Amino acid sequence: MGPGNSLHSSESRDSPVAMRLLIIEDDADAADYLVKAFREVGHVADHAADGEEGLALALEGGYDVLIVDRMLPKRDGLTLIGMLRAKQVDTPVLILSALGEVDDRVKGLRAGGDDYLPKPYAFSELLARVEVLARRRGGRNEDTVYRVGDLELDRLSHRVSRGDTEIVLQPREFRLLEYLMRHAGQVVTRTMLLENVWDYHFDPQTNVIDVHISRLRSKIDKGFTQPLLHTVRGAGYMLRDGAR
Repeated sequence: MGPGNSLHSSESRDSPVAMRLLIIEDDADAADYLVKAFREVGHVADHAADGEEGLALALEGGYDVLIVDRMLPKRDGLTLIGMLRAKQVDTPVLILSALGEVDDRVKGLRAGGDDYLPKPYAFSELLARVEVLARRRGGRNEDTVYRVGDLELDRLSHRVSRGDTEIVLQPREFRLLEYLMRHAGQVVTRTMLLENVWDYHFDPQTNVIDVHISRLRSKIDKGFTQPLLHTVRGAGYMLRDGAR
């Protein structure tokens, strides 16, 4: 079950600091709504469709808040949260659930959740609660700046530079570079890019990725001695320090 009919209002567009969020939700429509809504107000939102995938991504770290549906396939939300806490992962967790009785909320909080919001909900309230959780944690600056060689991306100020040169990117180019930098040194497939940068869960059979990769490469590599963005033939792309 997804959010209520109340869409995010203009007053929620003034979120002070960009956050990195992981939404663990098996309802595709609800997840799509949340990912798009959070991105519209300037945050970075990833999505996992089941408890196993959500656990794996959460264990990788780098998220400011986890938004976890309670009833998930493969591994339910409360079990997932318990496993994270057992592994000393202290990322704040907001539980979303159609189970909204007092006992349900108590179970969620005792399992390790930091907040509990019953469905249906208004996005403005969800956003406010997520911001509060991020502020409570406070003092975190890890994973807000990514560096590969002399290339630097600051996801909070949305600034990109290489050496002393500031690089101006379009929003989609920024998201593409950010995703590549998060996975620096790893092969990133076209499917990964389609799902995480374009929100496509199918291949649109276009050259959209090739066009954006070409534009990005011209901005971050052209005029520099060492190329950073590499094509791995038959596999995808990799961002790595060419000096290594």
